[in-house]
Amino acid sequence: PLQQDPSKLSHSFQLMQADTEARRSDVYGAELYAFLRFCKDRLPAGSTFRFVGIDYASIDKVRAFYYLYPNLVAEQAQFILVYRSPRYQEYNTYLYASLNSSHFILRNTQTAIP
Repeated sequence: PLQQDPSKLSHSFQLMQADTEARRSDVYGAELYAFLRFCKDRLPAGSTFRFVGIDYASIDKVRAFYYLYPNLVAEQAQFILVYRSPRYQEYNTYLYASLNSSHFILRNTQTAIP
């Protein structure tokens, strides 16, 4: 494989020398990782969340659940994490925090923060 694409060896060496943040960014994708860091910094500890904009069967969803732990996924979540869905709206919510126009967090007014 290295003879066909020598750049893979270079990329492997870069990952070996990189810190944890750079490795996660490479694996998750820079855009998703920036959004997850944004969410982790703003969600209150122990809160519940659900995603909009990430396919249910996607490995990205599993990575996000892992990264955002100890916050937990819930059907009736306190926060709705909106990824790549600039026009998404939902009743009984308000804008809690915004990374940009298509990546933001909605707060559900129907649930309480523990």
